[in-house]
Amino acid sequence: MAPSWSGLPSELLGVVFLRLRCVADRVYFAAVCRSWRAAAQALAPAAAPQPQLPWLLLLPSAAAPCFVSPLAGPARRALSLPPAARGARLCGAHAGGWLAVAADGWRAYALVNLFSRACLPLPDRIRLPRPAVLTCLVVRAVALSAPPTAPGCVAAALVCGVSNLAFLRPRTDRRWWLAPEITLHGLQDVLYHDGAVRGFHAVSSDDTVTVFVQEGAPDAADLRMAARRYRMQSQYYPYDAGWTRYLVESRGRLLMVMRSVPSSSARRGSVAGRATAPGFEVLELAVQALPGGGHKASWMELEDGGLDGRVLFLARACSRAFEGSQVGGVPEGIYFLDDTRFDISLALSSGGSFPCSDIGWCSGAAGEKIKRGINGFPSDFSSCFSSPTWFYP
Repeated sequence: MAPSWSGLPSELLGVVFLRLRCVADRVYFAAVCRSWRAAAQALAPAAAPQPQLPWLLLLPSAAAPCFVSPLAGPARRALSLPPAARGARLCGAHAGGWLAVAADGWRAYALVNLFSRACLPLPDRIRLPRPAVLTCLVVRAVALSAPPTAPGCVAAALVCGVSNLAFLRPRTDRRWWLAPEITLHGLQDVLYHDGAVRGFHAVSSDDTVTVFVQEGAPDAADLRMAARRYRMQSQYYPYDAGWTRYLVESRGRLLMVMRSVPSSSARRGSVAGRATAPGFEVLELAVQALPGGGHKASWMELEDGGLDGRVLFLARACSRAFEGSQVGGVPEGIYFLDDTRFDISLALSSGGSFPCSDIGWCSGAAGEKIKRGINGFPSDFSSCFSSPTWFYP
C-alpha cells in the first residue's frame, strides 16, 4: 500500500485520470501534487477529453460561485469569476468560456471569458433614429454570430425598452442599434444560424421566423441590419400563453423547442388542456427557395417524434445541441432552466429573489418523463444576483 496519495503507482493514477470525463476534474487531478501532475501531463496528449457538456453555473447569495457538471456527478465545484462577473446578472453563455453579464442589474454590461479573463464592455444605451437620441435599455439575453474576439462578430440582444431586439458589434459600437422597423409580435428567442439565409433568426409567439442580416461594409460607422421574413406555410400551434419557444441549431438545421408553461390562471386551475400540460415539442424548420426570390418555410415534426440521440440544453439566445454518442453515451433528453419569464423589476432593482426552482430534465421530445431538479442542484438554492445559466467550456 502506498504510504500517501502522492505515492500511488503511475499505472493506477492513469486509470483514474482516464475515467475523469469532465475537463475540470482533470484540472483538479493535476493540482493535487507533483506526481499526479506528472501522470496527467504524460497522459494528456493521448487522452484528449471528450466533448464537454455545459456546466450549470450557480451564483448563490451567501456562498462562492460554483458549477455542476452533468459529466461529473452531483458535486458542486468552486469557480473563480473575473471581476466584471462577480455578483452580476447572467445574460447568456457562449462556446469557449464566454459569459454575457450585467454587473449592475441593467448597467455595466460586458462579455467576459472565465478562462482567459478577457473582458469586452458593452454599452447600456440604444440609439433611436427618430428623434435621434440615446436611451437606456435592459438586456435580457445575448446571442453572438461568432466568438466576440473574432473579426465581424455581431451581437443580438433580447431587450426591454423601446425595442425588443437590438444589435451591435462588440469591439466597435458604443451603443446598441435598433432592429429594422418590422413588428415582431411576441418575440421569444433569437439565435444565429447559418442556414438558407445566414443571420440572426428570431421566432415569435405565432411561430413566424424573421432573419436579420448585416448589410454594408462590416466596419461601416453605422451597423445596418436588414430583415428577411420567411413566408410561413402554416403555424404548428396558434398563439397560446401556455407555450414558450427556444431556437436550437442541430445537424445544420434549425430546431424550435416548444415548452408548455402554465399561465398564472392555469396554475390556479381555471384553464385545462394540452397547452397547460407539462411537456415539450421539438420541430425542425424546413426551408424552400421560391422561384421569384425569397423563401417559404414550415415547422415539421422530427422523424418518429423523437430526438434521435440529441441532448438539448435550453437557454434564451444560447441553446445548444449535442450528440449523446459523442459525449460518453449520455441519454437523449432536454435540459431546461427557469427562464420562461423575465421579471424586469429584478434587473432594475439590481437584486432580489431570482427564479431558480423550475430546472430539470425531460427524457424526450414528447415529454414522456420530466424530472424536476438536476443532481447537485439543491431545492433550497437561492440567489439575489442571477438565475442559473449554462456555461459552455
